[in-house]
Amino acid sequence: MQQNHEPFDVAIIGFGPVGASLAALLGRRGRRVAVFDKSEHIYPLPRAFALDHEAMRTFQEIGIAGSLAAHMTPYRPTIYQGSDGQPIQHFDMGPAPYPLAWAPSYTFNQPALEASLRRAVGELPDVRVHLAHEVVDVQEDAGGAVLSVRTPDGAAMQVGARYVVACDGGTSPTRKRLGLPLKSLAFDQPWIVVDMHVEESKLSQLPATNVQYCKPSRPCTYVVGPGTHRRWEFLLLPDEAEQRDMPHEAIWQLLSPWLAPHEARIWRAATYRFHAVVLEQWRRGPVLLAGDSAHQMPPFLAQGMCQGLRDATNLAWKLDWVLAGRAADALLDSYGAERGPQVEAITATVKRLGQIIGERDPVRAAERDRGLRAAQGGQVHVQLRQSLFPGVHHGLIDRDAAPNGTPFPQPVCRTQAQTQTQDDAQMLDDLLEGGFLLVLRDAPDAPTFSAWAQALEALHARAVSIGAAEPVNPLASGVTRLIESDGIVARWFAQHACSAALVRPDHIVYGVAQDAAQTTALLQRACRSLGLLLAETAPE
Repeated sequence: MQQNHEPFDVAIIGFGPVGASLAALLGRRGRRVAVFDKSEHIYPLPRAFALDHEAMRTFQEIGIAGSLAAHMTPYRPTIYQGSDGQPIQHFDMGPAPYPLAWAPSYTFNQPALEASLRRAVGELPDVRVHLAHEVVDVQEDAGGAVLSVRTPDGAAMQVGARYVVACDGGTSPTRKRLGLPLKSLAFDQPWIVVDMHVEESKLSQLPATNVQYCKPSRPCTYVVGPGTHRRWEFLLLPDEAEQRDMPHEAIWQLLSPWLAPHEARIWRAATYRFHAVVLEQWRRGPVLLAGDSAHQMPPFLAQGMCQGLRDATNLAWKLDWVLAGRAADALLDSYGAERGPQVEAITATVKRLGQIIGERDPVRAAERDRGLRAAQGGQVHVQLRQSLFPGVHHGLIDRDAAPNGTPFPQPVCRTQAQTQTQDDAQMLDDLLEGGFLLVLRDAPDAPTFSAWAQALEALHARAVSIGAAEPVNPLASGVTRLIESDGIVARWFAQHACSAALVRPDHIVYGVAQDAAQTTALLQRACRSLGLLLAETAPE
């Protein structure tokens, strides 16, 4: 049996989008990572279909956002049509400039995304990828965990790691071996998902927006993808529900209101049980779970993969801090404490939308239509898709009150040294290294900043002042000044009646403060919550 004698920092089981993103985030932090996937190649057909702005921010950090441009398109507005064919709901993402710089949602090509992720991971010297290697067991030991792995030629090898993250999918063998139960969130419907490549000449005859056809006879979803890609999803009727495969003749019959066989080709058709489950326990000793192995939800908000990417960004900085000795192992307990309730909250919204879409009773469907229109004053109004996404309400936040637990904006900025042209402006994350950020509306004077220095050092945090103009007074040494282009941060500070925000390495707001004294107390509370010792702590 082969043995790896020097343990890795982290072993990742599964090299799909979540596992690859986690490997890249850890590898960019200098962590020694081993990745195992039982498949040798990327699955060549589309599955996940949508990204949100938090996912794009993660890909920006990994360095692949630019390479995705040719493989994605901004998410179209979504119209819910009632049983009479008229709108009952309308979701869109609002006008630019967008709070996180990226459009709030996109549709994309998953094989192209995975190829970009794998190239990025392949450039990281401390990440070792083992394809066609199946992890058959994971055992805890004194140094963390030992993975038993079957190599492509059938040989056995053992690999040690301080921590293991299982991103091995909805049927997760790791989860089953650990005996970690999934909690049902009480949703189960059979659907067929049909991905089509449509002839160019036909595209203009199809709906320009996404449509939820909330018809009791056959609920259906239509989504506009990049290029010629269009997706239809159909609820299966009782006599179809147990079919594993639907004949192409039957699929074309479903598509007949929109397409004839000579106008498109079937790229992929797959039946699914749309269901909602979440882990009750997100870690067992050194083993943590992420992505579909930890939670699954129906696709009515296109959040399945996005939630897995939130897992990766939440977990990456915490693993890095523990491995660096900056925080105790208990920091990793906040991962499940934060992500579990957040996943359940978004799933509750997805279920509500699914129940609207999937109503089969004509009388109740008509009541649904009247109720939704009446709730909007008789006229359907645009709702922001991103307003449906909950923040973090538990774990490592100062207190459960907005904007704590929500993503901090990403303005387009320039430094003081740059000239005042739009060409010089960059997204915030591209101008600053990752880590905790203390973002300030006003540049502090030297004595004020001096009072924060010890806590900032303990947090490995950087202070940055963001405003619309050059500061009047000289900056305190250690403060970076950025000039924003669109006033996004200024409006954010005004909206939340604060002048400072402490932002975690995953861009989530830990807490806010209104003045210098509150900022001092905020930094001290953050240090205590992370178990960081300061020479002196002032009373709150």
